[in-house]
Amino acid sequence: MEIRKLKAGDSADLLKAINGAFADYIVPFQLDALQLESKIRGEDILMDLSVGVFDGIQLVAFIMHGMREIEGSKVIYNAGTGVLPAYRNSGLVGEMYRFMQPSFREYRVKKLLLEVIESNRRAVRVYEKNGFVKGRRLLCFGGELHVKMGALSGRTQPIRIQSIHDFSWDILQSFWDVEPSWQNRSERSELIQLKGLGAFIGSDLVGYILFNSSNRRIYQIAVAQQHRRKGIATQLLSELKVFVSSAKVQITNVDEKAKNLQLFLQRQGLVNTINQIEMVKMIF
Repeated sequence: MEIRKLKAGDSADLLKAINGAFADYIVPFQLDALQLESKIRGEDILMDLSVGVFDGIQLVAFIMHGMREIEGSKVIYNAGTGVLPAYRNSGLVGEMYRFMQPSFREYRVKKLLLEVIESNRRAVRVYEKNGFVKGRRLLCFGGELHVKMGALSGRTQPIRIQSIHDFSWDILQSFWDVEPSWQNRSERSELIQLKGLGAFIGSDLVGYILFNSSNRRIYQIAVAQQHRRKGIATQLLSELKVFVSSAKVQITNVDEKAKNLQLFLQRQGLVNTINQIEMVKMIF
């Protein structure tokens, strides 16, 4: 078997390997070519930082890696690890990580990051064996929105909801209580077809929601601290329903520490479906 970096021409083989590896996953899923292309763009996946194991011409195992600079340091994100059933329990994940070490050093990467389903204990052990440690717990929600407009206590000024197209990330980040996960913090919004709605008091942005209307996924929702508990997030969700084809939506990887957001989502009809663990490995 041969271990090598992936190339642009490997896309068809990668798609086949993804669908073969995840057909019997805890949460089975399949991608088509357009969905894979969207994932590659949205998660900043680089083929020359991704790796595969080939048995002859067949891709039997892979790790897709994305890279971003976060707070001045280069971070590598494992956007997906897969091994075909017949090749599991052969140590291929460890071999791929060892193969990539020189490239990580070349790029002066400080940290490796990944997410794994909490109940997938076998995968957690594999990553721990390769030097990763458990970090924060991330909760995933889904279901049909039943927006409940509560009492608008404390509101003295009217709120205007309108589309936003120029995402001023410095302002949006000032609304955060916790850092969004890798998949939810792409600042190149056009790559994942993000749409945005902003809540305004006069000309001041006081809350926002970012979403993809095609897959009905919410990426971020936040309100400025001094304007919370005034029904602003509820208004944003109510307006969101105009843009999606179904009341069923999903929001993934909500930091467990964001207790108020969890309670809010549950009040709006969403259910905690599955949880993930973020795992980290420091290199330098």
